[in-house]
Amino acid sequence: MERREFIAVVSGAAATLPFPALAADHPKESSQEGPPAGIERYEPTPAIPGVPLISFAVAHGGIAYISGITANPEKLGDVKDQTRQITARIDALLAKAGTDKSKLLTAQVWLTDMRHFADHNDAWNEWVDPKNNPARACLLSPQLWRPGMLVEIMVTAAK
Repeated sequence: MERREFIAVVSGAAATLPFPALAADHPKESSQEGPPAGIERYEPTPAIPGVPLISFAVAHGGIAYISGITANPEKLGDVKDQTRQITARIDALLAKAGTDKSKLLTAQVWLTDMRHFADHNDAWNEWVDPKNNPARACLLSPQLWRPGMLVEIMVTAAK
């Protein structure tokens, strides 16, 4: 797999790429040699030099853990656009893990410039369930993994 294809994975287009299904994606089909029982992993990254081996979502013990999500590097916009892209991707990952944003427990947000805080919050508030808002931290990160990326969000949710 080329890095260009990997970018499609991190931008949410993984369902259109020809990745083989992993046993961990289908726990009922998992063999004894697979991951520990009860751990479900979704959208693992392929082995590409320079790219970390991670799963974009992991569920265990009634909790879904979503890794840090950024906007599609091919379609970067302002912080509101990026936040909307990220929250849509989070929705999709939560659904794969069997939950949704109404069950968010925590969120961590990294902004590359705190002058974007209010605009990011506007897009966040459009998305988050106002009756079930999570505990949240927002931190300054001087740089994300690609130039032009302004925000990254990581969440956990109950199942």
